[in-house]
Amino acid sequence: MNRRKFLHSLVAAAGASTLLPSAFSVPLSSAGSDKLGKRLPMRVLGKTGEHVSLLGMGGYHMATGTDYQSQELIDTALEEGIRFFDCAVKYHNGLSESVYGKFLTPKYRDEVYLMTKCDTRDPELPAQQQLEASLRRMKTDYVDLWMVHTIIDEQDAERRVSDMLETAQKAKAEGKIRHFGFSGHKNTKAHLRAIELLQENAEVALMPMSPNDFVSDDSFIINVLPKLIENGTAPLAMKTMNAGQFNRNHGGKNAVPDRISLEEHQWFTLSLPIATWISGMQTVQQVKENAAIARSYTELSESDRLALADKVSDMANIPSLQPYRQWNT
Repeated sequence: MNRRKFLHSLVAAAGASTLLPSAFSVPLSSAGSDKLGKRLPMRVLGKTGEHVSLLGMGGYHMATGTDYQSQELIDTALEEGIRFFDCAVKYHNGLSESVYGKFLTPKYRDEVYLMTKCDTRDPELPAQQQLEASLRRMKTDYVDLWMVHTIIDEQDAERRVSDMLETAQKAKAEGKIRHFGFSGHKNTKAHLRAIELLQENAEVALMPMSPNDFVSDDSFIINVLPKLIENGTAPLAMKTMNAGQFNRNHGGKNAVPDRISLEEHQWFTLSLPIATWISGMQTVQQVKENAAIARSYTELSESDRLALADKVSDMANIPSLQPYRQWNT
């Protein structure tokens, strides 16, 4: 199936189709309010039944500045209505998790959906120990979502997924995690193998998605997204701006110069049947800009989505526009 025909069928299903599980065909809920104030629109997190904010805060940049800057990022995210917070053991050797333990969980644990990821490659630090250390650093008794971090390829999935699932099932029984999933940046076969291994235990999957992924030779949108939906696994989108390359290299209002704006670039991804867009935001301004994009998003028509894809459809072989594929960041 060619890309245009595939997108035609996928986006039609994302709008309102019985071909998709109801969790993905329900439209955005109204923004509403909670104890912290106005929140962003919410979507259902697949078969978990949870409702999560349309935009999630990436955890990598939590520990790249001062404590004041980290707290300012968290406070701004909450003020802008973000209720989903991502993290990982690997982010600065646990420092990003410690930032959440200082400035997020002591006051706001009951109001946010908290996720962290486990790198299980170190035989001296198995998954169970990593989980316990994550909980200590984040000063919480449980995480809402625990993920296998960055599956590189099929062999990596086979080495790590089943063992970590066993740990996750035990942790669920003990109330230390609520949901389980996996992430990966590099190739779609790794995700497909993880889905095969986990079956119904794959509740959430994190992967690159953007117009540029769609036109790539190994597209997560084309190869993986339908399988996730079929399985009831909630897709989370990351690297929607090529890990910030467009912001850094192009600046201004265009994600791809003379082709597509920042808003259009993100709206394309938000128009897919994803649960949350996870963004690594380094500054207060970026948090506010991304929240504004999420708030302004409305359901796109099929023709609108096709038009956005067409704007970059001839760029598949341009290296700077390929999806983010480095596994070790």
